[in-house]
Amino acid sequence: MTAYFNPSYIFNPVSDDTIVELSPTQILKSQVCNRSLGYYRARVKPMATPLNLVFGSALHWVIEGFIKGYIDRDEMARHFSEEFFRLSMSGLISMAKSKTREVNEVIGKRLAEQFPAFYDNLGLRPVIIEGAFKLKIGPNTYINLVIDFVGVAERDIIFDGVVIAKKGDTVILDWKTAATKEGALFAGIALQLTFYWEAVRLACQSLGIKEPSACGFASGLKPNMSKTDSDSLMKAMWQPVQWTKRTRSDVEEAFDYARVVAGRIRRGEFHRTSGAAYNSPCESQTRCDYAGLCLEGSKRGYRIPGVLTIADLV
Repeated sequence: MTAYFNPSYIFNPVSDDTIVELSPTQILKSQVCNRSLGYYRARVKPMATPLNLVFGSALHWVIEGFIKGYIDRDEMARHFSEEFFRLSMSGLISMAKSKTREVNEVIGKRLAEQFPAFYDNLGLRPVIIEGAFKLKIGPNTYINLVIDFVGVAERDIIFDGVVIAKKGDTVILDWKTAATKEGALFAGIALQLTFYWEAVRLACQSLGIKEPSACGFASGLKPNMSKTDSDSLMKAMWQPVQWTKRTRSDVEEAFDYARVVAGRIRRGEFHRTSGAAYNSPCESQTRCDYAGLCLEGSKRGYRIPGVLTIADLV
């Protein structure tokens, strides 16, 4: 029997001299399935972009424009509608099961329209908006981050009856949209916020700000509704921030796990993760985005870099 080495196989191990760059998205994917992480790193994508991703991109764009001052508060809804249309017409879109494109648009316009008042009420002075950071977590190993918002409190921030950040303290926010608001547990353990916290802490001196005192998700609710004139549209609104903090042990634990993920990448350990027998991402009705390629060896419906063949991917 003769064995052949395929140098373009996307799951090959890499040497210690190779730079491995991670992102919070990659680290979260590794918690679900390392095989899907391998496809993600190889830039293999479904041809259709989820409508929810289009929605989030358009809303982030108008939020950034408002805070930076090039979108007027009275024009937020219009700009969201235009950007949402542009993005949703720029390629193949996979529609959400419960919300049509029109329903998503009216929800987004409402959230965009509300955002200026919500932001004013936060009482924050912006320092960084959509800022890129790079954390070194080991030899030739990095985490790339884009942080939505870093700001300074212009008044004390009181949460659950206690002052979680004083006037002049540094805070970190991530803009989110979801059908339900995240709970305290999710906000307290989210790896994404943990990496943001450490990146800002390390950069605070050069930025001329204090070390972070609080972080959290600013969530806009997307109610379950099937018609544009539904009464449920009134539920589409920005929720109070679920403020939280990070400790040194939180950061060390997150970094340790990131190093584990980097080690698996270096060793080429992209094994499928079946999960529980009754809720496997490979076997359930809501299968993984890569199931067709991973389980069936079919390239149909995927955007694959031109140099890769099916032998490189399965």
